[in-house]
Amino acid sequence: MPITFRVGYRSPLVSAVAWLLMAAGLSGLCLLGYWMGHVNEFSAAGHLRWSIAGLLVLLLVSGAALTAGQGLLRRLEWARRLSLGLLALFLVSLPALPWLAGSPVVLGISCLVVSAGLLWALRALNSMLVRQEFA
Repeated sequence: MPITFRVGYRSPLVSAVAWLLMAAGLSGLCLLGYWMGHVNEFSAAGHLRWSIAGLLVLLLVSGAALTAGQGLLRRLEWARRLSLGLLALFLVSLPALPWLAGSPVVLGISCLVVSAGLLWALRALNSMLVRQEFA
């Protein structure tokens, strides 16, 4: 079967994932700013080292999500690979989040549904039609 190349085709899936990654990065930076105001409360409890490490990880992941989103909008290959890695990280960490936070079961089930959507997006971003868009 011959391969069909779609020159100039921009899939809406890649654009949607890019905007969702940028929204996640911006919300992470907003959360970082909120938590920066409450670092003194954590230091009183003796958790300053863990809170600073968590803030640094949040800053790193938020910056990577913003960068990957901008790169996906420009259809850069390294951004596609970075977004695949970030989506895989979100896929693994999202179901564990309600369990670690002690949230109700309904939130855990909704996180599993979102993880299924992330798995679909990971598979779609790695398809041949999307990969040829980045060539």
